[in-house]
Amino acid sequence: MHSGVESDDEPMAAMNFIPLIDIALTLVIILMVTTAIVRPPGVSLKLPETKTHEGAPETAKDLVIAVNSEGLFYIDGTQTTAAKCQERLNAVAAKDKNARVLVKGDRSVAYKSVMEVMDMARQAGLSRISLITDPKIAGQP
Repeated sequence: MHSGVESDDEPMAAMNFIPLIDIALTLVIILMVTTAIVRPPGVSLKLPETKTHEGAPETAKDLVIAVNSEGLFYIDGTQTTAAKCQERLNAVAAKDKNARVLVKGDRSVAYKSVMEVMDMARQAGLSRISLITDPKIAGQP
């Protein structure tokens, strides 16, 4: 018969959740620490801010050329020279004359550097060139 008193010989029917919670909290802490350190790949730019934006959103088939604050060129996140940039633009134009070129210039970069990229794209025969900006948030000067 089964009485109201438990004996030491019977197995424990309740599950102990404390070790499971300890492991879960440890994993959450590790996740929080590692995500704070991981930075997305690419070039660090402070784009100019505008209330309006130009064109459709960026797609994978667009050629993205970034010019950082020192005037260095980056194609798809990889630093390159002006000559290599021109070669890449010529190769893209040979495949598709309607390809879109997105130019991202840091807000502190010289106007000359951005115009140099736009001129290289036009020399390659590409006419769909967009200057990318960040949206201006209402209330900011």
